[in-house]
Amino acid sequence: MSQALIDEFSKDEYASLSDQAAANVVNLKTVVIRVWVDTADAITHATQEGYYAVLKHTSESDPPDQSSQAFQCWAAAKNIIGFVESTKTKKIDMDSEGAIGMKMAMVDCGFATSSQVASLDALANRTLRWVDHVSADTQSAHSVRVIRDIMNGATAKRAGWTQQNVDRYNTTQAAIDAWNHGEPDLVI
Repeated sequence: MSQALIDEFSKDEYASLSDQAAANVVNLKTVVIRVWVDTADAITHATQEGYYAVLKHTSESDPPDQSSQAFQCWAAAKNIIGFVESTKTKKIDMDSEGAIGMKMAMVDCGFATSSQVASLDALANRTLRWVDHVSADTQSAHSVRVIRDIMNGATAKRAGWTQQNVDRYNTTQAAIDAWNHGEPDLVI
């Protein structure tokens, strides 16, 4: 049993939900995680946004006077193009110090706007279902019931309940859930 599921179903937002409703909510919950970006995707983005050509042109031009700001931007463009065109660079960690520095240089030197760089950075965002993120698979009413039974058992131990009390509570809760989900002939 996943501790992540126990922790999740212990939250107040699930307390008043039936087992099926809790399963539905947790199965629909999403998280955004950061992943490394394929270099080809970053180049495609830069090309479509129009700043790849500017970087490429700048990096291939003659270097300006080394004491000028233009030299710093030329060096940044050479560094960025050299990095993304390297055969060793397959994926980019957009959160690394190097990538952050390159993104800042693109804005500071006017190669790209801050919104273009934010859009580039967003390529690293992936939305996943929470249950997949915690390796729990899709939850059913039954799996929620099992988790709640485990949670109720721990609560019962703290409260000094006997196993008979726990079983009676779990049976009653299961009957209530069944009645809430389409068994109108069930009498409680």
